[in-house]
Amino acid sequence: MIALDGELLRLKSPRITLSMEFKEKDTSGQTSGTNGAEQGEKGKELQITGLIPFTDAMALARLFELAQDKDDGNARKIYRIGCELAEAVKIYQVKFAGRIMAPEQEGLMAWRVSFTLREHLSVPEKREQRAPKPEATIAQGTEGATPVQPPPAEEEQQRELSRTEKVLKYLDDKAAGKKKEEAPDEAE
Repeated sequence: MIALDGELLRLKSPRITLSMEFKEKDTSGQTSGTNGAEQGEKGKELQITGLIPFTDAMALARLFELAQDKDDGNARKIYRIGCELAEAVKIYQVKFAGRIMAPEQEGLMAWRVSFTLREHLSVPEKREQRAPKPEATIAQGTEGATPVQPPPAEEEQQRELSRTEKVLKYLDDKAAGKKKEEAPDEAE
């Protein structure tokens, strides 16, 4: 028996499959290692299948209405679920996810309905929301590295220029249109 917001879904021979995904990213690179980085627990899902007789077309129509319902924010509606399996694994709220299908079963004179209900606000999600957020750090860099100092301004350059540097500086200043007060020493 499955109920959404207290409304019983009229399915014959219902089968409920519970699943939960643990996301993990492979960190072994090109090696044969099995290392992985955990990426969290995803919400539980209930895959539900069952039969709706051709004589109960209203039950099929109502199931599709429930799947299509939207809340005030135009998002899929979240339902309170009533189901022994959901209660056993502490699933309290669900919403329709993925695809809902109802192919005909000719020999049974019924539709075999299948759909998925995904947990809303799972226990891991609530735990993650309650966890304190770490302070954001602005600094970037590598441990033990020294910061790069900007080059000193021209006024701070007190180093004596060599003869070749003086000639090059003179030519550079002349090409730039600067007036030079002192010409390079020819005697040096």
